[in-house]
Order: sequence, then C-alpha cells, then structure tokens
Amino acid sequence: MLPRLRRDMKRISELLALAREKHREKQLIKAVGYRPDGSLIMEADYQEAERILNDAVREIDDLIQAIHEEGALVKDLDRGLVDFPATLNGQEVLLCWQMGEERVEYYHDDTSGYAGRKRIPPDWRH
Repeated sequence: MLPRLRRDMKRISELLALAREKHREKQLIKAVGYRPDGSLIMEADYQEAERILNDAVREIDDLIQAIHEEGALVKDLDRGLVDFPATLNGQEVLLCWQMGEERVEYYHDDTSGYAGRKRIPPDWRH
C-alpha cells in the first residue's frame, strides 16, 4: 500500500498548497475592492480562484476517502501522516508512517499519537 500512499499523499500535498494559494488569492482580490453596486472589482478572477480551490478540496476529500476505505487513517495532511490499525504482540496499536519514510517503522497506542511514536522492535517485524 505504501507506493499508492506515497503517490496519493504527494498529490494531497500539492493540492493543499494550491488550495492555500487560491484562498490567499481570494483574500487579495477582496482587498482590491468593490464596485458601488457591491460586486467585486475582480469578480471573474475571484470566481476562478474559488472554482480551483473547491476542485482541489474535492480531490483531497476523494483521496482521503479512498485511503480510509483501504483501512488506513490519514492523520495529518501537512506531515503526510498515516496510521494503520494493527495488532503487535497481542497489543492493539496504530502503525505510523509519514511521507519521506521508506517503510512503516513506528507505532503508537491509540491515545499517545505521533508524540508517542516508538520504533517497531525487530522481533515484531515480518
């Protein structure tokens, strides 16, 4: 599943950057001002930025939904952090992977989250 996650999380990262850019663009367009009738001076540009932003958010949502349907849990979009429910040595844990890591090498319990990540002991790996 990691090759797909790498591809999808990279795409999510790109889309997130685009969405943030278009959100900022919308703010700047509003700052340019309004006509006397209350419409934006740059209305067409605003609508285009909004369309692109909405499309990016929709694609992000679709990618996250597909990952969740596979049983993984997207935890942090900025980090590219994904958890996988698992049982290690009879203990319920979440395997933890983030963008840039070659393989799943960490885990944590349900309550400690990323801050509680521990390296998977060699005798637990297959």
